Amino acid sequence: MTTSGSSRPGQSLPGEGPSEEKLTIALEEIGSTSWWARILTTLGSQYGSMQLRFVGQVDGKTRYKSSTFPAARPVGPMAPEERWAPGMAAALAELQQDLTRDGWVRVGKAGAEPWVTAWVKGS
Repeated sequence: MTTSGSSRPGQSLPGEGPSEEKLTIALEEIGSTSWWARILTTLGSQYGSMQLRFVGQVDGKTRYKSSTFPAARPVGPMAPEERWAPGMAAALAELQQDLTRDGWVRVGKAGAEPWVTAWVKGS
């Protein structure tokens, strides 16, 4: 009779099984990634627009990136919408397809904006 570990071979107790990675989708402004990216997006943008993309982050580190899409730079803090950020829905769908293909499973929302979702993947 054993007093530690799982009771049957191949069966693990809670907390002993494989760990899960947690990923969150966030929106990133390309110009905020580095000083040279800010210069390039400023010089390349027209009429106050900015370049955005969705990123999949694990522990604050970016692992996935969607295609970029332009968006009008808002006067105040507000989330972009497809009508003034054409390509936004397609970029999000692209990232979600990449995550699903790589074995990630969506588990729910992780923020106020509709795209901020939580995903998990067993390791």
